[in-house]
Amino acid sequence: MFCVAPLPGRPKDAAKHMAILDAARGLFARLPFEHVTMEAVAAQAGVSKMTVYNHFRDKETLFAAFIGMTADAMIAVLPASESGGDLRERLVRFGTAFLGLVVGPEFCAVSHLLPATLSANRTLAERFHAAGPERVRNALAAVITEAAARGELAVDDPFLAADDLVGLWKGKRCDQIAMVLAGPAGADEVRQLAGRGTAVFLGAYRAGG
Repeated sequence: MFCVAPLPGRPKDAAKHMAILDAARGLFARLPFEHVTMEAVAAQAGVSKMTVYNHFRDKETLFAAFIGMTADAMIAVLPASESGGDLRERLVRFGTAFLGLVVGPEFCAVSHLLPATLSANRTLAERFHAAGPERVRNALAAVITEAAARGELAVDDPFLAADDLVGLWKGKRCDQIAMVLAGPAGADEVRQLAGRGTAVFLGAYRAGG
């Protein structure tokens, strides 16, 4: 399922930084948050516990970085307004990348553990929200704002419109995965979900529609 560094500047050792994140990703996918220890992350990454703390000051920061990596991957596919191209195509591309992560195998492995973990730890929930969902929402709202300024969309609140679009993309699949009623979505299903959600969104928000 993200890179939010705990300290300003680039990591002193990028290879170790990524090894720690990869180790944390695997552990968070298999275990509840409270059962993951920094010692276990260090052992899995093949580094010392001190090295882990040098890169991430605590487990909450490490978890937020894991979430932030996924947000980075989603935001990276958002096309700049000056790149041109059809709005529907651009939104479908972002929706496909978004869904490929949130209903894909990696995030599915942790999604059923998240509700209990986040409800029990408000600080962690706030970090999770800021590192992942809020960043994605803001980036998508910016694209919607630009499209409205060009006269392509008619929206009263781009942030609420972004929420609408994300909800249309996800449908019921994320809830089914969180309740372990469904497995990860394949590439074809992801494209279908992104295309249908975008079509419904544009039907509601397209200027003059």
